[in-house]
Amino acid sequence: MYSLSMTGSGRMSGLNTTVLESQVEPPEPYVRQTSFEELFAQYYALVYGIGLKFTGNPEDAEDITQEVFTKVWKNLGAFNHQSSLKTWIYRIAVNVCIDSSRKPWKKFSKQATELDAGLGAAEEKRLPSDEETAERKLLMREEAARVRKAIARLKPHLRVVLVLKDLEEMSYEQISSVMGLSLGTISSRLNRARKALQAALEPKLPVAAQES
Repeated sequence: MYSLSMTGSGRMSGLNTTVLESQVEPPEPYVRQTSFEELFAQYYALVYGIGLKFTGNPEDAEDITQEVFTKVWKNLGAFNHQSSLKTWIYRIAVNVCIDSSRKPWKKFSKQATELDAGLGAAEEKRLPSDEETAERKLLMREEAARVRKAIARLKPHLRVVLVLKDLEEMSYEQISSVMGLSLGTISSRLNRARKALQAALEPKLPVAAQES
């Protein structure tokens, strides 16, 4: 089975909040109760984490984060309070992630990404300290990379449900609020995503072995 126990957090690097804020018109004064910097600091980890888990690529996650906060700040005046601000930002992040999947697919870096490290670290914690050998850690890093790549190759509408449920640990009701889908649709997509991921992670037998 694959492990999806990571609770990712972002790193506040590479994004200049002053530049981002200057790129869009501010929301109406009566709506803006906090500064852009405060909004960015409060929700950066959430947005970057979703982007990283969805794409498996730190650079793509940074691009998604910048686009999400640009949209959030530009449209904050239209926020109608029918949901929480966090749910509203989640919804924007999910839509940006799905839109990003329509862009040309980028090859994965051979170097370990932050998601590899997070998944690998989660697995390492399950082992007794006397078994944490360098070889075991290397194998876990490699397995984490396989999981990351398999997730990133899922169809976007399946991938996003898997990310929200199994990585973000959201409830079906929360996912429904973010995505505007019925609980039945969410359950169906999640089941399909898990099966597709499991199939992608199953060891492939050599052709000669399959024919014997």
